[in-house]
Amino acid sequence: MKKILILCAAVLVAGAAYVAWRYAQPEHYGHAFTGAPEISVRQLTQKDTTVEAKDVRVEGQIVRQCPVTGCWFYLDDSKGNQIRVELGNVVPRLPQKVGQRAVVEGRLVMMGDEPVFAGNGVEFKK
Repeated sequence: MKKILILCAAVLVAGAAYVAWRYAQPEHYGHAFTGAPEISVRQLTQKDTTVEAKDVRVEGQIVRQCPVTGCWFYLDDSKGNQIRVELGNVVPRLPQKVGQRAVVEGRLVMMGDEPVFAGNGVEFKK
């Protein structure tokens, strides 16, 4: 009987540890990150042509998001710089995450006169 109680306690502790570990992991959608160099939102918004056609990583807070499918959002760097992030071609549906921090890997593209970050993958930080 004592062995059964110890076994049950061990299983319970292991289960709780797994749930805690799983909850601490960031939510990832889209392609796995490739280790692209990190760049600031400000650098992306300056229309720097040396950044175009290169995979980079950017981080910021989501300030606005597509209300229907969540496929696009705006990242803010807390210094007044914002960039639109498009993920609809890779991830057609995302949960609403306005107010949370996100890390996105992808490329800068120009849509008319506006720079847009075409993401390949995104992680939402908790």
